[in-house]
Amino acid sequence: MQGGDFMLSANILLSGNNYRKVALLFKFMSMGMVTESTFYRIQDAYCIEPVQEYWDKTRAEVIDRLRQKDHVVLLGDGRMDSPGHCAQFGTYTTIEQDSRDVVHIVSVDKRETNKNSVIMEKECFVRTMDALLPELSIKEVVTDAHPQITALLNPERGKYKAWGIQHSLDIWHAAKSLSKKLRRMMWVGVLHHVCNEQFWATSCCEHEPLDEDSQDKP
Repeated sequence: MQGGDFMLSANILLSGNNYRKVALLFKFMSMGMVTESTFYRIQDAYCIEPVQEYWDKTRAEVIDRLRQKDHVVLLGDGRMDSPGHCAQFGTYTTIEQDSRDVVHIVSVDKRETNKNSVIMEKECFVRTMDALLPELSIKEVVTDAHPQITALLNPERGKYKAWGIQHSLDIWHAAKSLSKKLRRMMWVGVLHHVCNEQFWATSCCEHEPLDEDSQDKP
């Protein structure tokens, strides 16, 4: 095995990159590239086990430290491998609020949810809570406004109502959505403004509209 093949294969994996995208880059640059089969052989033989061992050791240290706290606040969010209903895999990552240390990671295949990608994030969350509740004194969980997760943490009817967990919503998601809406509204306003339309069906220009006399002036 060439040293360059090993280093390239290992670093593609450890940096979170995609082999085919990196290979395409090398192709455009007319540079030699380790083959895909060699990449996966190196990954299986030398990379996966050390990465798993490091993660287990690091997570154990984080859990031991958090066991000393009587008020643990966790932040969780899910990510699918592709948008919409065509997602095949979902990953849910949970971090601790104060230290920002990763506490738990769960991955789910759509085949584990009867090929229903809509409930993958819910399944990931359930597995996360079932794993962490016996280990930590969780008092608050912060997530996005996912309706299925909100239902699970409902203090009266949710699955985890007996644990007395406070459910808070991450305002970043709401702010991100609001900023997109504001930018879209402002762009619509610009389109009407350049056409000299101060008012339209759903809104009006943000500046004070000119009166008819001033509009006629150069």
